Amino acid sequence: MNFREIQEKSDVQDPHSFLQLMITEQQDEDDPFFIFQTDIEQRFEENVRFLASEDTLSEADIHYWQETDFLVVCQTIDGDFIGGNSDESFVIPSSLYKQDIEIFPLFLSEFFASYEEGKIDSSILPAVSGSETE
Repeated sequence: MNFREIQEKSDVQDPHSFLQLMITEQQDEDDPFFIFQTDIEQRFEENVRFLASEDTLSEADIHYWQETDFLVVCQTIDGDFIGGNSDESFVIPSSLYKQDIEIFPLFLSEFFASYEEGKIDSSILPAVSGSETE
């Protein structure tokens, strides 16, 4: 999937519209690393309840984020989650440990395009090799 091309041809500015766009675009993908699904937010919240501890995200944390229009938009094949609001993107490890969450000051479309171009430094997501972006 060419995230930069998708970003350039769309004018999506909110996480909900971004998710719908990505679900449509993903239909042509054979083996995606990022899995965009309409029920991903529900799965994320179930994981939060299941893994609840002092050190992991809580339902209260999620509700606070949702006040800023936060939405989880995908899960990686490694089980990590990516979400965001109109100003930031969050990479949330499958462990849901608060201290390991990475926040980038980019809207989701710019985050994915930058990641695909190898411009995102993440300790959670794998580095992108040059052949993956072509």
